[in-house]
Amino acid sequence: MLEGGGDLFLASHGRHVGPGGESVFHGRGQDWLAYHHYDADDNGTPKLGLNRLSWKEYGWPVAG
Repeated sequence: MLEGGGDLFLASHGRHVGPGGESVFHGRGQDWLAYHHYDADDNGTPKLGLNRLSWKEYGWPVAG
């Protein structure tokens, strides 16, 4: 990544600003991505985000 490699996985979108601190866990038969973000529609209040994960055939995760 220091030489320009890698892909952005989770970016700010809509009211969800500055996502970070990602963790992956498995629960109820599904993989999940947990992260924090700031809610632009709630004066920047920090919130928890959860997205289901799926996996591409070569092992790269996709947040849904």
